[in-house]
Amino acid sequence: MEPVAKSLRLPDTHWAIPQAPYISEENGFTWFQGTKETGWQYKESFDLISHIILELREEGFDHDQIFLLGFSQGACLAMEWMIRQPFSIGGIIPIAGFIRYKDRFKLDTTPESKKTSVLLIHGDRDDVIRLEESEKASKLFLGLGYKVNLHFFRSGHKIPIKANNHIRDFILAT
Repeated sequence: MEPVAKSLRLPDTHWAIPQAPYISEENGFTWFQGTKETGWQYKESFDLISHIILELREEGFDHDQIFLLGFSQGACLAMEWMIRQPFSIGGIIPIAGFIRYKDRFKLDTTPESKKTSVLLIHGDRDDVIRLEESEKASKLFLGLGYKVNLHFFRSGHKIPIKANNHIRDFILAT
């Protein structure tokens, strides 16, 4: 994520780029651990994001100055974490993500989180997570009362470089 942060060229920006807390069986780290059969663990991920937000608040950042940008599993985490908070933040930027349990998502959404702006980004050639997932997420967020922007780019399962201007504009305008 460091190259993405640098490519956005946002002045006076503090970036917190955490490592996912769960060790992946394949290699590396993951934000969610488990399977459909055993259930999904994510408490450590939620706790990590909550801790980072608390630290940012203690450093003097207002909630509306805080944005979460996540790719793939990180996009899922940003959406799932944010809707459960007793406050809103400046915005979330889920790139190539999805919402697995839509009924639960609706039930867990807090009224206080609904001032958080949402910028959904997805590649139209993504063969890992279909772009329809971002369309479904957009409809779900809109139905729950969130302000949402949805943008597709000609790319696969990656963070499209052409999305930089949209991300930068979203952060600066909020």
